[in-house]
Amino acid sequence: MSLEELANCEIGQLKPSEAGTFYCKAPGFPLVPLPLLRSSPRPSLLSRPGGEGEGLRWEKPAAVGAAAEFRLGKMVVQEFTVDLNKPLVFQVGHLEERYQEWVHQPIVSKEGPRFFGNDVLEFLTRTKWWAVPTIWLPVVCWLLVKSIEMGHTIQEVAVMILFGVFIWTLIEYTLHRFLFHIETKSYWSNTAHYLLHGCHHKHPMDSLRLVFPPTATAILCVPFWKLVAFFATPSTTPALFGGGLLGYVMYDCTHYYLHHGQPSKDPAKNLKRYHLNHHFRIQNKGFGITSSLWDAVFGTLPPPSKTTGKNN
Repeated sequence: MSLEELANCEIGQLKPSEAGTFYCKAPGFPLVPLPLLRSSPRPSLLSRPGGEGEGLRWEKPAAVGAAAEFRLGKMVVQEFTVDLNKPLVFQVGHLEERYQEWVHQPIVSKEGPRFFGNDVLEFLTRTKWWAVPTIWLPVVCWLLVKSIEMGHTIQEVAVMILFGVFIWTLIEYTLHRFLFHIETKSYWSNTAHYLLHGCHHKHPMDSLRLVFPPTATAILCVPFWKLVAFFATPSTTPALFGGGLLGYVMYDCTHYYLHHGQPSKDPAKNLKRYHLNHHFRIQNKGFGITSSLWDAVFGTLPPPSKTTGKNN
C-alpha cells in the first residue's frame, strides 16, 4: 500500500508481536507493515487491541512510563499506562524519557482523542480547517489596504506580499524542525510538546487538530507583528506582515489537504507522499510542508524509499 493511501485508513493497529513495525488497515487492503525508520519501538511500548467500542477506544496501550516506589529498602519499578479512554494531556508527561518513543508511534484513526476533562478547554483545541481562511484572509486584505492607504502602489504591495510569503516558508521550516521536534523528557516539557505538535504525530489523521487554533494564532500575531515592525517601516509593516499571514493560511490549508485530500496529479500528489513519509517512515527528515525547498537547502531531505519507484 502506498503512502498516499494512508489518508483513507480507518484503523491504526500496532502488534506487540511485531516490534518496530507500524501496521495500518485500510478499506480494501490487507494489514500492511510500514517500518518506522526514526526509531525501533520496544515491544512493551506498543499499543495493543483488546478494549471495547469504536475508533480509538479499542486501542489499549501497554505500559509506557515508569514510577518507582520503595519496599523493604528495595526500589520496585512500576510502569505507567497511558489510557486512551481518558483525557491525554496531563497523562503524557508521566512518560518522562519514554515520551519521545511513544509519541512517534502513530495511531491512524479519523476519531481524535480527548485532551481535557474541561469542556471549554477541549473546545478550544478543536478547529475546523475552514475557520483559518474565514478568519484570517479578511485580516490579510485589511493589512494590504492599510499599506496602500499609506502611499504604496499595488505593485509595491504585491512585492511585499510575495516577500512575506517567502519569509513564512522559512519560519514554517524552522519552527517545525527546531521547536516542534525538540526532544523532551520532563513532565511539563512533554505536556507542552504534546499540545504543540506531539498530538499531531500520535494521531496524524485527527481532522480537528490539524490546523492551528485561532485563539493561539491571535496571541502569536502580537510578537510577530512587533518583530516585523522592528525591521520594517510603518508603511511597509502591514503588507509584509499580511504576506506572512497569507503564507500561514496557505500552510495550514495545505497541511490539512495533504492529510485528508486525495490529489491525483503532481505536484500535489508528490507533496502528499513527501509529508506522509515524514509521519510514517522517517520523522526526523522532511520538515517542509508547503514545499521541500528548505529541506534541500539545509540537508534534511529524506532518503528515497524503496517503494517510490513502484508508486510512481
